[in-house]
Amino acid sequence: MSVKLRVVIDTQVLLRALINRHSLPARILYDMESGYTLLVSEGTLAEIEDVITRPKVRNKFQLTDEAIQQLVHRLERGERIVVEEVPAVARDPKDDIFLACAVVGKAQYIVSEDQDLLVLNPYKDIHIVNVSDFLQVLEEPPEVS
Repeated sequence: MSVKLRVVIDTQVLLRALINRHSLPARILYDMESGYTLLVSEGTLAEIEDVITRPKVRNKFQLTDEAIQQLVHRLERGERIVVEEVPAVARDPKDDIFLACAVVGKAQYIVSEDQDLLVLNPYKDIHIVNVSDFLQVLEEPPEVS
């Protein structure tokens, strides 16, 4: 039995999964969820909730209540990480909560398309990768020892 990867997925990637159910982010979030443990914190959940409940975002991307509920249920299946301190690390302060969640949750990966996060790769032994690279990680056959 292999140990599952521990992963933090940032808001931009989650939003892309919500917008297009056939996108690579959606494939990772919904279709390949058995390949990793999704880590979430109060701060990361608040960030995605803030974004997807903005009327401008809902209208622009025609987000349905059903699609939002599907995302919420997926996030609720994630492992809750309690983050007590969020150090200032990233160029964009809003990204610090994802780094803190990953560190406290002992993540191996952060999945992001945000250059402010990607430039930090690796961060404290955590790989910060884009969606395509993480998809390759999930599709690699496990190493035989």
